[in-house]
Amino acid sequence: MQEIDPVLIRVSLEDRVRYLKDFIGFNRRDVEIIKQVAPVVSEIINDTVERLYANLFEFDITKKIFMERNDGFDGEIPERLEDLKLDSPQLIYRKVFMRTWCRRVLTADYSSGKVWTYMDKVGIMHTGAKAFKHRAHVSPLHVPYRDCALTLGWVQNVLHTAILSVPEDQLSMQNKITAVTAFNKVLWIQNDLFARHYIPNE
Repeated sequence: MQEIDPVLIRVSLEDRVRYLKDFIGFNRRDVEIIKQVAPVVSEIINDTVERLYANLFEFDITKKIFMERNDGFDGEIPERLEDLKLDSPQLIYRKVFMRTWCRRVLTADYSSGKVWTYMDKVGIMHTGAKAFKHRAHVSPLHVPYRDCALTLGWVQNVLHTAILSVPEDQLSMQNKITAVTAFNKVLWIQNDLFARHYIPNE
């Protein structure tokens, strides 16, 4: 039985990630299968990002987030919500970040602490706090945790569907199951690296 210090995993990212990986069972096989399916899944990144933002535009509370200027964007923002379109300059800017995150998930060196530091900073930046040095002088981004978690759930569903749709002559059913499980683990770790910055004493 491992002894886990609840204070240490709150203040130390390295210890927290070690606990998360051990608890959820994220291992070398998961890393291998992610690398194996990455070339296939990477083909859907652009379409997935477009569909994600279209979904966010289906609800006023998630669309309103994009009326706030942040993330270093200095272009024009419409004054009325109904004038904000999926091809508005700020939306195009936002989609770049989302595509970068998707590619990072697919190509990350999960043996390096850098990927977990990046994912933790992704969590921090959505709270309005400064996470990345190169964004220290930009307006804060604040997205409710609820919507961050729902977005991860939406992405998870798309990933699962894409993997399970790969023909069996390219990926066996057993490998599909292993891949779905591996991405599940990564997304739940990312979810925790959001939650820790929103939920006090977590």
